[in-house]
Amino acid sequence: MPGARLATFRIGDSAELLAEFVLGRLAFTTRVPRTEDVGHDLHCSMIEKAGSLLKAGPFFTVQVKANRKQIVYEKPYEVRWISEQENPFFVCVVNQRTLCVDLFSTWNMLFAILWGTERIVLKPGDTNGPYPRPVNNGKPHDWTIPLGKPILRISASDAMDDRKIEEYSSVLRQWIKCDRENIVNRHAGMYWTVGPVNYETNRPVDAIGPFLFGSAYNPDNFEKCIQNFGRVATALRVVMHLREEESKPDFSKKVKDLDTVLRSYSGYLEPLAKQDLRDKVGLSAE
Repeated sequence: MPGARLATFRIGDSAELLAEFVLGRLAFTTRVPRTEDVGHDLHCSMIEKAGSLLKAGPFFTVQVKANRKQIVYEKPYEVRWISEQENPFFVCVVNQRTLCVDLFSTWNMLFAILWGTERIVLKPGDTNGPYPRPVNNGKPHDWTIPLGKPILRISASDAMDDRKIEEYSSVLRQWIKCDRENIVNRHAGMYWTVGPVNYETNRPVDAIGPFLFGSAYNPDNFEKCIQNFGRVATALRVVMHLREEESKPDFSKKVKDLDTVLRSYSGYLEPLAKQDLRDKVGLSAE
């Protein structure tokens, strides 16, 4: 509108500017123009120092919020969009009074996605146990995802402290690595997720405790799981042969058992897997 702008827009603009300044100390950040904004406010690539160079590292995206209100995805195209993210996705909540930003990981959203979802609600700062567990809202595919504590809380003054920024960068890299592994596995049909059992804001995950492994045991995943099983079992058998593990006494029985399993699952093995077993190992899986 000529000569004016909605006040709510200005608050959001200021939040994005502060988030861009703070996160810009950790990563190369590109603000998404409002005309191109479909859910990401910042596209980021971690900064990795190499002498006098700053190299581009792992990629991630950020949605910036001026408050901790829940974020709802319920229209089919919204749910599809948030479910099909191919890069780690973080929610950044800006406190303009204290000039601080809180960064929340959305890694645990995959639990709901793997079970199937028609509605997702992200709740920054909410938790319901040692780690934030997704909550079913009473309908089979309606999920609330508590995002738990922020993984990072950074003030504008902290952003100018090189030592702290290095520590925060290390923490963020852990979360990006964790989430990227989940995303890659999911798109490859490996229906497992990995995340911290417990964590503290601004602290390395490996200093807190072990990791949690979980799987969405969705019956609809059968075909993909059986396909991946055949591929992994074939790769394991070939590698055991190349490493000559099959000749070791403590592995001889394991090799025989694995051969039995491969023959039993012959009908599910892909032609290339059968060919590799035959050519590289001398095993007929027919």
